[in-house]
Amino acid sequence: MVVVEIPRGSRNKYEADDGGVIWFDRRLGGPAGFPGDYGYVIGADGEDGDALDALVLIDEGTFPGVHMRCRVIGGMSLQVGDIAETKLLVVPEADHHSDHLTDIDDLPEAAVEELEAFFHAYRMLESKDVAVLDRLDRQAAIAVLTGT
Repeated sequence: MVVVEIPRGSRNKYEADDGGVIWFDRRLGGPAGFPGDYGYVIGADGEDGDALDALVLIDEGTFPGVHMRCRVIGGMSLQVGDIAETKLLVVPEADHHSDHLTDIDDLPEAAVEELEAFFHAYRMLESKDVAVLDRLDRQAAIAVLTGT
């Protein structure tokens, strides 16, 4: 289950606190908004000590606080400052427009390159450097999700 913090296209960064209340965190520097709904997986911890991040590949943004049942299709391994982080790539179970997507390799190469470019640039005006280290296929991303 993914909880959306940031709707697709938004340049506003929101964070949910431990009680599920969503707070404005900051505005992204640079020209790009989020390429999908961005949030976290309930009950899964990321490498940074926060909940595991997930980018929901959806054509139309939803709203902060929306819960979505999603399936993992892959992920991106990033270096954010001194911390290695994984960002899961998921699609909503209830979106039949994404039924054909089962693995990151099902996405057009240009779409994956755009996702990498977003993750590289989304902190461009902050003091943290970001590097995309690797693309994760579905199996590797599920291993991160389950901690195996």
